[in-house]
Amino acid sequence: MEITSQHWGIIINPKSGKKKYRHQRKELFLMLKHHDIPFDYRVTRFAGHASKIARYFVESNYKNILVLGGDGTMSEVINGIFSANVETTSDLKIALIPRGTGNDWGRFWGLDRDYRKSIDVFLKAKTQTIDIGKVAYDMEGEKEAHYFINSIGLGLDAAVVNLTHRLKEIFGSHSFMYSVSLLLAVFSYKAHKVRIQANNETISEKMFTMNIANGCYSGGGLKQTPNALPYDGLLDVMIARKPTILKIIGALGFLFRGKLLEHSLIDSFQTTDLYIQCDKKALLEADGIIVNGSSPFTISILPQAIQMIVP
Repeated sequence: MEITSQHWGIIINPKSGKKKYRHQRKELFLMLKHHDIPFDYRVTRFAGHASKIARYFVESNYKNILVLGGDGTMSEVINGIFSANVETTSDLKIALIPRGTGNDWGRFWGLDRDYRKSIDVFLKAKTQTIDIGKVAYDMEGEKEAHYFINSIGLGLDAAVVNLTHRLKEIFGSHSFMYSVSLLLAVFSYKAHKVRIQANNETISEKMFTMNIANGCYSGGGLKQTPNALPYDGLLDVMIARKPTILKIIGALGFLFRGKLLEHSLIDSFQTTDLYIQCDKKALLEADGIIVNGSSPFTISILPQAIQMIVP
């Protein structure tokens, strides 16, 4: 079958928002057929499958990919696209119908779990060129790379994501699970020393948590980097130094009000790239997925890397 420039490859995660999965899929397919939009679809079967499907689509000359899923599914798709053997990604389009619990990437664009609204946005086909983040690291002595669309985190941020995954296995997926994990972990996590190089400066100190963002939301609607824009060619960096218990309590209030950068514990800046070296093996999460890599981490932005369908 010849793949035309109008063809869409659809990647569906049935586990994200699974109660309404079949109804939503049926309605989407009917709308696509009504508007004479050619498509093929694949349903994910295991963790990492969306990445493999996306890479297959791109290398098979699909120029358009629609994701029905949450932040993790979108992140897998981005990694599949940017690991594909193609000359450029700037002519590719991605679109999202959010079906996850956190939906931080969709939240930035005003795409919520009202799937009919998201389908309408998709059909109007307005595009915005966006940036993509990249983190390079060591894996058993070899250089590896992981791409992110929304944000990455170290320290407490990654520990909370790790705990959230463990709690979801027990209690299921709920939008408030990140906040529960944050409250459970924040008083027990210990800061560790890091060395950060960015903008021709070096920061060496005890780091409690760190978020490096392309988009402003994380953790199901929290704003650790409220000024981040995914089309300005910059990464927004938030660093929290080693706190006292009282300052932790105060910082939580700032975080839940979306004013974290105003707290005295917080340093923030913008950059196109940075280098991070930790004093011991540290967890790193990317778009809510734990990345099994080791320090040092080299993080950069790929400006105007791909097109996205937006409201």
